[in-house]
Amino acid sequence: MSDKYYSDLREFIDGLDKRGLLYRWQRPVNKDSELMPLMRLQYRGRADAERQAFLYENVTDGRGRRYGIRVLTGAYGASRRIVGLGMGCEDPADMYERWRHAVSKPIDPVTVQSGPVHEEVHVGAELEKIGLAMLPAPVEEPGFSGDTRVTGPFITREAESGVRNVGMYSGHFRPPNQLLAGIGPSHHAMLYHYPSAKRRREPLPVAIALGTLPDINFVAAANLPYGLDELAVAGGIRKRPVELVRCKTVPLEVPAEAEIVIEGEISTERLEAEQPFSDFPGYLMVERHRRPVVKITAITHRRNAMLTSILVGLPPSESNGISRSCREMMLYSFLKYSCNLPDVLEVCCPEMGGGWNWWVIRMRKGHPSKPQQALQAASGMDPANKIIIVVDEDIDPKDPDMVMWALSFSMQPHRDARIITGRVPLLDPSAYSLISKPEERSYPPPVGCSGLLIDATRKGPYPPVGLPKREYMERALEIWREEELPPLALKSPWYGYALGLWNAEDDAMAEAIARGEPVAIDAPPKTR
Repeated sequence: MSDKYYSDLREFIDGLDKRGLLYRWQRPVNKDSELMPLMRLQYRGRADAERQAFLYENVTDGRGRRYGIRVLTGAYGASRRIVGLGMGCEDPADMYERWRHAVSKPIDPVTVQSGPVHEEVHVGAELEKIGLAMLPAPVEEPGFSGDTRVTGPFITREAESGVRNVGMYSGHFRPPNQLLAGIGPSHHAMLYHYPSAKRRREPLPVAIALGTLPDINFVAAANLPYGLDELAVAGGIRKRPVELVRCKTVPLEVPAEAEIVIEGEISTERLEAEQPFSDFPGYLMVERHRRPVVKITAITHRRNAMLTSILVGLPPSESNGISRSCREMMLYSFLKYSCNLPDVLEVCCPEMGGGWNWWVIRMRKGHPSKPQQALQAASGMDPANKIIIVVDEDIDPKDPDMVMWALSFSMQPHRDARIITGRVPLLDPSAYSLISKPEERSYPPPVGCSGLLIDATRKGPYPPVGLPKREYMERALEIWREEELPPLALKSPWYGYALGLWNAEDDAMAEAIARGEPVAIDAPPKTR
């Protein structure tokens, strides 16, 4: 784990480039019909470890227009390694403890007089003339998307308490100078800041910071406790204060190193229907909910700016990569430290669960009660989780085949699985596809949605894992390499080990067999 963090997004993507994790597109790419399909090919056709960030240097649109702003995708969450590097960790496994350090030792941001994000400022008549058209926001699902949008950290402040919130939301374009605020009703900006502004009959100031360093995107996506300044936690990640500059038209501060900032005011009176768009469950959202209108008051950006476009939709996608990693870091820290469960070793929120709906916890079982404690604690951390599974320490929670093995042979449904209620669906269409009243969709009557808690740990001694012992597999591996056969991506377990139902006599017999020695077939069966 390095103590040195990047100075800005440009230094970060240079680091990705040096590691072969950035692809620069030099050819003209149409943002309306080609850009995101190219990114989708990568997500649908490459393994996590093979994915790269894409920087489109020559962006056009469906009418042939060329943009002076580049588009960057995948730089925050295209792969687990990219997320780890975004946390300042060469080894992704180190990011969980770095997150723990940042939350426990936040560093308050500081305000500076100027920063690169104000190298170019568009306000007033100039903004009215060019507006959002200057930003090459790509169409995410050509043929299905009903608009374009930007997704990134939205910064708001509650006027009465002064509490700042940085949340990962979407702004849906309504040219020339308006957005729809895609903020869910249970998220902090809409739950606390928006009602406060509405009570005062005032719009809610907002700043959307695009092209920040990864740490700010991670804290925005993490759903930290209300009142904990996300920018201070970002300071804890980078181990120095986040430098902020004051906005030009709204009473907020934004990261000085950001590539682009959109300043505006969220109306507390005016709502408009959203158009179809894709989200983390992997389905189009076609309900056309009415969302608050944002009037754009300024757009500022760096020279030769990059628009960061976070792909949202069918997993795997960048938004899922970000949200699952943030969920893993938060859940690991919560269970291991806040809930006094030091036996928790690893947490995985698989991509295809959207980062929300499927959690797997790997732990040692110091006491039979600990798996149940972990299940109940995890279910209480967030009301949106749906399936939570605890597995033994030898099960890789990132490997769905191994999790399936644990579910198949380490648990009994009547004994080890439990259904709970009182959950919320977020955007899960299975929860509300049969509900006609919009007001009931966020908490379907009578008891909300449900979750499934599964203890898939072994409940006693087991026979050995049915593979050759380690020394025999290691010798086989030596022979494989001597023959110069293709490289192997070995999955755990790749050798056998004992799990209790195995004794010294069994071991001696098996070793004799491996030496080619005969064993008496009329030996009486041993009792255990």
